[in-house]
Amino acid sequence: MSDSDLYLRVREQEGRLYTDEIVARLPEVPADDPLKQEWDVRRASLKRFMRYVNGLPRPMRVLELGCGNGWLSHHLAALPDVKVWGVDRESRELAQAARVFAQNNLAFLAANIFQAPFRDHTFNIILIASAIQYFADLPKLIRQLCRLLSPRGELHIMDSPVYDEADVQAAQERTQAYYAALGFPEMASDYFHHTYAELKEFSPRWLHRPDSLQKRLTRSLGRADSPFPWLCIG
Repeated sequence: MSDSDLYLRVREQEGRLYTDEIVARLPEVPADDPLKQEWDVRRASLKRFMRYVNGLPRPMRVLELGCGNGWLSHHLAALPDVKVWGVDRESRELAQAARVFAQNNLAFLAANIFQAPFRDHTFNIILIASAIQYFADLPKLIRQLCRLLSPRGELHIMDSPVYDEADVQAAQERTQAYYAALGFPEMASDYFHHTYAELKEFSPRWLHRPDSLQKRLTRSLGRADSPFPWLCIG
């Protein structure tokens, strides 16, 4: 089985492959969707990121890496004077993205980002949302993406787990147990646990600290918010 086939089978088992009608409304999902709590968290992150991007100078060129079915790229393309490229290696969801979100300022590309046909210094904003865990070498990825940024461009990492080194082994064991229970133990070898130490050389800024007192209080009150950091490089 190819990596792409394995990934799709896992996503299907997790309930992450949606009809066009549901994809068009994401991050809103039906009340009985088993992943509704997760989508509520993604909605909170989307609102936070849209407020941030809306305050930046235009025109703007945005790359979303790991865009999947394109729902987040679609929301970014709704901003005025913005052109968005969504990139992923999985062609099935990209085909759905192009079908559901056809618009002039939004393009989708199936590509390995290390071989993608983009010139250096192309993008003002690059976003990786819930995707760094699928890249084995995070510093290498960040260096590649920074090459694609304009001189004042920014790379944003959101909704992805980042660990203290002392917590990695326990996280790896949880991942192995999760995929074994799902019936795809081999997927654990394609899921990577990155640390804050790997990011140190890039001096990221924290735009969302999930461990802050305010954010912990927000979650304790049952309000959806991301348990993952939002980091900005650049």
